[in-house]
Amino acid sequence: MPDAFWQPTIYLDCGRRLTPLHPLDAVNADALLKAARDILENVARGSERPVAIDLRDDYLVVRVASSAPSRSAFIAVLSREDVATFLAETFPHVHLPPALQWLLSLQLAGIGLKAGAERDKRSIETRKRQSQQLRAAFEIEDMATLGRQVSNALVVALDRYVHPHHSGVGKSVAAYVDRYMPVGTRLYSLCDRDGTTFPVLDMGPLDGEPVLTLHAMALPDIRVQDIACLNDLGLRLIWPLRHGVCAPDATALSHKEHVDHALRGALMALQVLCGGRAQVLAFAAASKLGIELAHREPAAVSALHVAGVCLREGRPETGPRRLARGVLALAANRPALLDPILGQFETHLRKPGVFEGFLKRQFAESSADLSIIEAELNGPFGSRRFRDALLDSAASARHDFLFQSDLGWSRASADLPIHLHHGDKDRIHPLPLIEALNKRLPNSVLHRHQNVGQLFCHEHFMPLWFIVAGHNRHGDQAG
Repeated sequence: MPDAFWQPTIYLDCGRRLTPLHPLDAVNADALLKAARDILENVARGSERPVAIDLRDDYLVVRVASSAPSRSAFIAVLSREDVATFLAETFPHVHLPPALQWLLSLQLAGIGLKAGAERDKRSIETRKRQSQQLRAAFEIEDMATLGRQVSNALVVALDRYVHPHHSGVGKSVAAYVDRYMPVGTRLYSLCDRDGTTFPVLDMGPLDGEPVLTLHAMALPDIRVQDIACLNDLGLRLIWPLRHGVCAPDATALSHKEHVDHALRGALMALQVLCGGRAQVLAFAAASKLGIELAHREPAAVSALHVAGVCLREGRPETGPRRLARGVLALAANRPALLDPILGQFETHLRKPGVFEGFLKRQFAESSADLSIIEAELNGPFGSRRFRDALLDSAASARHDFLFQSDLGWSRASADLPIHLHHGDKDRIHPLPLIEALNKRLPNSVLHRHQNVGQLFCHEHFMPLWFIVAGHNRHGDQAG
């Protein structure tokens, strides 16, 4: 059965907070939301059942509980047209007139023939005849069996719609998540009105405090213990993926197109999964996107956290990072040359043994960063995870260099709370530069992380998330 043969109205049930999976038609939005809330209240009053089905006016309302960490609880509000579409697709050999489709909806909602007749002001004899016709159409002898079979098929179809197998997500990013991400990481896509899809990584408890998380050029190494920490903290990280992430065949967008696409996906994730307003956590140069998002939609961003702060001016010009400095100079002065140069370099890095040496040289000046690189290279995946995360994301990663031509710190609003998280062992953006930036920003707090370099990863995540969650248990120093 196709994943998207219909478009039912779906609300994700995030800890009793309902958020629409897709933008709603404003004409019926209030009635649909009321129907969803009614069944949620009924479920809350009774025992927690895996599936609850009810009728509200003309709507069949289905609530499906979460069955696994990778599955979201949801509520579907189905019009009579939605039910007809489902039946035509799922039971093509069964042809039911509207009256029998309605009787089936009554049965699915647990409303018997007598109660249904009274509800609709019909005679019980009429409903008995319709019941016979309905059972004959399905070739099933009793209504209870018929109801079970159809409700099971309905729940499967709805779950497939809410959790399509990586629908709207490229094969490479799906393979990356399947191969490298731990159980408890959810991957799906959000779809805008014009059909544009935005892949999203979602981790942590479904009812946790949502934090919109903006990734740097390569997705970080998330481990089982990281998921466990998020669960303990009650923190849910929502990662909208930028165009070209883990998509080696993606066509590069212009810089403006890339930024606009990234902000559009971030704002949609804020609206659909974060209740319209949340803290934003940006890694490295993705701070540009966080600042721009808060500038365009100030009501949507309650605070901006930046981990591994980037600055362009004042950075050291010595050391082994000649390539990075050269690429940054191209991005700032001759961006047209960036793509061919990076293309040649990507081909070079894919040669056996080259990538590993490159990583070690780039981070050799910081013992903290080098320990992260060594842990990656000696981990269960060797260099494969980092290589796939970075080189297969070239269409996205190139923009992190362009971001640094103008990171936008001057555009930060005086009303936006900003938290700068920076490692005391960062040799790329030394701490004194970040301290000076902190003094320039009107509403900023600096969190100095001990024995951390530019790379916030592995054991550095947990102190960061403690602060974001408001549980500052690691002796953070603020200045």
